[in-house]
Amino acid sequence: MMRLGDYRKGNNVKLIGMLVVLGLASGVAVAKEATVQMKVPAMDCAACTVVINKALTQAKGVKNVDLNVEKRTATVVYEDTQVTQAEIQKTIEKAGFKTEQAK
Repeated sequence: MMRLGDYRKGNNVKLIGMLVVLGLASGVAVAKEATVQMKVPAMDCAACTVVINKALTQAKGVKNVDLNVEKRTATVVYEDTQVTQAEIQKTIEKAGFKTEQAK
């Protein structure tokens, strides 16, 4: 005969098991925030920043964009599990601007 305590233990084990499976099935990955800075030599006016900012902010995983016309740099904060540095560079280049590694 099953006692009430045994029944509750069984349900707790099942619940914990289901939570573990759901966590694994949802593809829980630890996202790390990363920052990249690139030179954008042709970015020389406010209109350029609007084009680049729009392209980058629409990219999945991009958290923050800081564009400096005077230094001609783009600083991008992103989640490395959703987008790569190379993909960010390609996004800027698709918007019509060549990029270089910042020194």
